Amino acid sequence: MTEVRRLEGNVMEDYWLWLCCQKELYRPHIAKLIQYFGSPREVFQASGKALQDSGCLTGKQVTGLLKSRAGWDKEETRHQLERKGISFISAGQEEFPKRLKGIPDCPFGIFFKGKLPEDDRKTVGIVGARRCSYYGKQMAERLAAALAECGAVVVSGMALGIDGYAQTAALEAGGESLAVLGCGADVCYPRRNLPLYRRLEEGGSILSEYPPGREPLALHFPMRNRIISGMSDCVLVIEAKESSGSLITADLALEQGKDIYALPGRVGDTLSAGCNRLICQGAGIIISESELLSVLNFHKKEKRKNKKPRKPLETKEELLYSCVDLHPKSLQEIVSDIKLPVQEVMAGLTVLEMKGYVEEPRKNHYVRQV
Repeated sequence: MTEVRRLEGNVMEDYWLWLCCQKELYRPHIAKLIQYFGSPREVFQASGKALQDSGCLTGKQVTGLLKSRAGWDKEETRHQLERKGISFISAGQEEFPKRLKGIPDCPFGIFFKGKLPEDDRKTVGIVGARRCSYYGKQMAERLAAALAECGAVVVSGMALGIDGYAQTAALEAGGESLAVLGCGADVCYPRRNLPLYRRLEEGGSILSEYPPGREPLALHFPMRNRIISGMSDCVLVIEAKESSGSLITADLALEQGKDIYALPGRVGDTLSAGCNRLICQGAGIIISESELLSVLNFHKKEKRKNKKPRKPLETKEELLYSCVDLHPKSLQEIVSDIKLPVQEVMAGLTVLEMKGYVEEPRKNHYVRQV
């Protein structure tokens, strides 16, 4: 009896794969079809008239479905996925992530590369601005590395900015990271993050509810955000404007019963407006790595390498250091503020850099080390 059920499950999985591979259909369409017909097998076996009369799809979608069904070859489809290193699993399977099963609008199936985080493994979502500040970049990297060293999986969307910096830092710290894409799992978007995509293939995981080959359309990303929050035990927001996709992820996380933490910023900073608003509404405040780890009850597996103690500053160096900000400041601005000769300022900044107090993220622009 058990063997019969297993075989039946495998057959149904093939029908789910076929339905989830339909590039003209999104989750709401599939949900309507399942509600009307009962299962993916019944959808596959339905006549063109039955599909049309159901009212679930447009005429164009019905035509596409019938054409796909006529040319469907499950073995070839499986081989194509295997060649691309992609696995598929439907929501009805025991191995499907339990975190996702519990969210509203759970995907009917997912495509993924690598090994998905175990259900009992701690996961933390890190999202934020694409055009982030240098301070935001530093904090995303530090927090992601600290979490990775505790054994947590960093979940994000592989976007430029905060997402990419956090995921790269987690991998470089020897940890794991999961990227949830708004396109097919075989499509690297954005292309500038191709090195990160390759690293995730080797030492992390890539997940998408969209079939292979699906392009990164704008409408995909708000929908994929529910999976980022769904795969995360909590979500950190590192810099976000008031109208930001990161806030959509935060709202979805709240609806899913997850805790939200935000990095505070200066009043008036556009990139901090969204985070400050979240804090005003009750989100947890990210004060430091150690404080966050304590609040989340994370314990480091290995002791992090301690930074070398900074050498004390002399009076002029302290004055110069006070003119440097958490956001990159140009040499001209610093000279204007401190009222010293440019050669003396440059020499002083070099000393501060050697002592570990400042960095030069780009030519003649300086920022405090955090």
